[in-house]
Amino acid sequence: MRGIGAFYVFCGVILIRQAIINWRLERIFGAFLETPRAEKAADVMLTIIAVLVPISGLGLLTLHPYAVPAVLACWAMQAVYLLWANRWHRPVEPELIKLRRQTTNAFFVYTAVTLMTLWGLRAGLFA
Repeated sequence: MRGIGAFYVFCGVILIRQAIINWRLERIFGAFLETPRAEKAADVMLTIIAVLVPISGLGLLTLHPYAVPAVLACWAMQAVYLLWANRWHRPVEPELIKLRRQTTNAFFVYTAVTLMTLWGLRAGLFA
């Protein structure tokens, strides 16, 4: 669990960095182009996920009891995003379709981590 936690702390730092870059680009291009409402909503949801990933990773790394609700919150936010995006934010370019598939695959991996976290809770791993 600690190794998985370290991995998600690392991934979370990368996601937060990417979210910051994205928000800056949105601000720059926002002066010239109107950002679609769906794009703004996606940015907010992905930023929330970017913050939850390292928080849950830190909880797993330290085996802290807050890891369980943090992992569940992150999993739920990812599920909400993917369900919403499937309806309102469908990619059309091949590159974006590939990225969405990667995001979906990452969600399935995180689902496995969520199940392992719940198993760890039941096994008394989080004191």
